[in-house]
Amino acid sequence: PFPQTRLDECTLPLEFRACLFGLCFFHGVMLGRKRFGQQGWSRKYGFNMGDLTICADVLQTYLDDGGGRVPWDDLRYIFGEIMYGGHITDFWDRKTNNTYLEVSFTESLLKCEELGHAFTSPDPETHKTRESYVDHLKTNLPPESPLIYGLHMNSEIAYLNSATNALLSTILRLKTGSKAG
Repeated sequence: PFPQTRLDECTLPLEFRACLFGLCFFHGVMLGRKRFGQQGWSRKYGFNMGDLTICADVLQTYLDDGGGRVPWDDLRYIFGEIMYGGHITDFWDRKTNNTYLEVSFTESLLKCEELGHAFTSPDPETHKTRESYVDHLKTNLPPESPLIYGLHMNSEIAYLNSATNALLSTILRLKTGSKAG
């Protein structure tokens, strides 16, 4: 959702690119956990692209005004407690949300360290274009699994059972409905 011009606007482009990638990854995890129902979040939260866009604006503002440094703690608080946390009503969901930020939104984004299970952040020194970040995702992002969300592999079984039950229930309702007419 961010064009190349946006990646180049910030006064700290290297830090902005790295942090924005981390923020996009975090956003993806927040959305991806929904799929696992109660094991992912205790309820459905309305995370959306507006959250990511506003967080990117806040990130750029803080970096432009931050005196040449990344205020990691301030940004994690704003993203975790206010921006995304503003949607979250459950204590444990909020703790999960903030833990993701504590683990992934750190200086490790600048050092090509592990961002999620079997996935490292791209090197902001060599990844200067939007296309290079997309290529990094295409070549390095592991297949989707519960591990990328910090969940146990059995979460996939529970999700598949739930999805199968929902599908079969719908088929049975359709079949029953066709006999009534």
